[in-house]
Amino acid sequence: MLGLIMTLFIIWLLWKLGIGIIKIIGFLFLVGLAFAFVSYLVLPILALVLVGSLFGFLLRA
Repeated sequence: MLGLIMTLFIIWLLWKLGIGIIKIIGFLFLVGLAFAFVSYLVLPILALVLVGSLFGFLLRA
């Protein structure tokens, strides 16, 4: 629900700033792509790095 409210707020804010609906939809699409990239690619890579560094620390200790 909060995401829907924030989306409506962003659309309203950009509309008041004089930016067209096509640019608003494009912006929201790019935000969605960035979220998908971070959640499905960057976070698992960070988790693998964390597990690898923890394993290396345990081998040295």
